[in-house]
Amino acid sequence: MPYYSVTFPGSRESVHEARAWTQHMLGEAQGADDVVLVASELATNAIRHTASGLPGGTFTLHLAAFTNRWRVRVDDAGGPSEPRVQTVDDDEDEAGRGLVMVASLSSAWGVLGDSHARGVWAEIPVPPGNVTDDCGIGARAVVLAETGRK
Repeated sequence: MPYYSVTFPGSRESVHEARAWTQHMLGEAQGADDVVLVASELATNAIRHTASGLPGGTFTLHLAAFTNRWRVRVDDAGGPSEPRVQTVDDDEDEAGRGLVMVASLSSAWGVLGDSHARGVWAEIPVPPGNVTDDCGIGARAVVLAETGRK
C-alpha cells in the first residue's frame, strides 16, 4: 500500500498546493479528480474552521492507495466545533456544502481526535477497471524523494 504525507502552512495558498500535490501523486488515474476535490475540501476546512488557519498553523495531508480505494486524511490543529455534514436549505448559501460533497464522493468518511488535534478522513472508491496495486501513486515516489516531500 503506497502511503505519502506532506505538511503545508495553514494558508489559502496552501489549499492550491495541496490540490496540485494530490493531482501530481495520482496523475491521470481514472477517478483522481474526485480524490483531488476531497483533499481540497478537507484542506479548506482545516484552515477555515480550525487553529491550523491561525498564524503559524499547519495541516498535514495524507494519501494512501489500496487496491480498490484511496484514503485521504487531513490532520489539523483542532477547533471548537466538530466537523459534520450540514443541511443547506438555501440554494444560494455556499457555506456548509464541503462535507456534503465529501460524503457524496466517499464510500466512508469520519473524524478522529478532538478540539486539540483532529484528522478528517475519507475513502474514495477506485472506479472499476482502474484497480491496481498502487492506484497511480507508486511511480511518483521518486519525484517526491528528489524534492524532499513525503
